Amino acid sequence: MQIDWDELLPPTLPEKASAGGAAEPMQEPVPDAGIAARERDGDNRRRCIECGNLGERGICLAAQRGQVVASRNYTPVRDILRRCEGFAPLPTDPDQRYGIDKWGCLTDCSRPKDVTV
Repeated sequence: MQIDWDELLPPTLPEKASAGGAAEPMQEPVPDAGIAARERDGDNRRRCIECGNLGERGICLAAQRGQVVASRNYTPVRDILRRCEGFAPLPTDPDQRYGIDKWGCLTDCSRPKDVTV
């Protein structure tokens, strides 16, 4: 049995006609441009690739230190938006608060926000 790999590939983007009548290839949608993207306006979640605790091999350094509840060799999915108490902002992040400060409710949601300990 042979597999037809060309048949399994996604179809190419259709061409659209321009005002002059010549066909132009359609542009692929631009992926999320990062923290400053309009789609993320008002969304305070971050990706693991935007975290200073993501090691070179993709292992979460906060998990290795025991700062988050995960195995010591935890390798997160890097491009999912999430709120993590182990988040460490990169120098390019406009919000320089750490995850424990930014999302304090992640560690103790039973305590009301207006009560200080």
